Amino acid sequence: MGEKRIILILVIILLLIMGKLFKGEIFEPTMQPETIENSAIEKEETKTGTKQEETVKKEDSAEISHKEDYMELYPDMYVQKNAKIPLAALDENVLDYRKYNFRYPMSDRVSNDKKVVYLTFDDGPSDNTYEVLKILKKYNIKATFFVIAGEVTPDHYDLIKEMIAQGHVMGIHTYSHNYKKIYASVKDYLDDFYLAYKRMYEVTGVQPTVFRFPGGSHNKYLKGIRKQVLEEMNRRGFVYYDWQLSAEDSIGKPSCATITRNVLKDLKKYKKPIILLHDSKSNKRTVQSLDNIIKTIIDEGYTFDTVDKR
Repeated sequence: MGEKRIILILVIILLLIMGKLFKGEIFEPTMQPETIENSAIEKEETKTGTKQEETVKKEDSAEISHKEDYMELYPDMYVQKNAKIPLAALDENVLDYRKYNFRYPMSDRVSNDKKVVYLTFDDGPSDNTYEVLKILKKYNIKATFFVIAGEVTPDHYDLIKEMIAQGHVMGIHTYSHNYKKIYASVKDYLDDFYLAYKRMYEVTGVQPTVFRFPGGSHNKYLKGIRKQVLEEMNRRGFVYYDWQLSAEDSIGKPSCATITRNVLKDLKKYKKPIILLHDSKSNKRTVQSLDNIIKTIIDEGYTFDTVDKR
């Protein structure tokens, strides 16, 4: 009886062992819940990381592809030393002005210890530009004009001739001055700039090398493409200029008093300030204020020069 009981117990134990073997509970490493969870997280992170890497690679590829697209645009729009006038279909009026090709001497740079003001005029040319030129000539001052090239029509060729003959620098402001259009993409900006570049080069015989963004280089329209545009324009050799002092003469209804005050109130804070003024057809008050502004600046011990000498 005792032997039968022992045998029965052994059989039961054997069956239990065989059952566990069948279920894989013996000799099979068992993961703790925390280990299983960590493994799942690692797998998920690996998948997420891989997806993110793929997304970044795709975005980089798209950016590179897009960059290559606009880098191939306008192979003749580069700043070059001793650049020649491009071979283009020029009308007879333009040809008359080639002889006024003015070269800006780099050896006449002002020394760093001098106080120098750089007068700049945006949004011309217009009839007011003639008056500005007369005042500048009176004081033998050279200034920089950031021109809206779309306004440079045959009736303004004499004006452009006079600006070049007096030794002023002409930079590109824009062709259309349409913010939404030119800042829609890098390509749109280059399209507009090329039209302005070609017009100014053909009319003056001088290669434009400086420019100013409509609204300045930190305007809200440029924000999304600012880095790419700056890199591309720098790669092509063009230099942009913002300003330290603004006459605020294109906002609201400025008076001679407010224009003068806006220019002069912070003048002494800067040793080499760039001053923003406008010479469009609506800026008669600017012309009326200019003589007094210049006199005051001279009395403060400043001289004048063009931005390319800064």
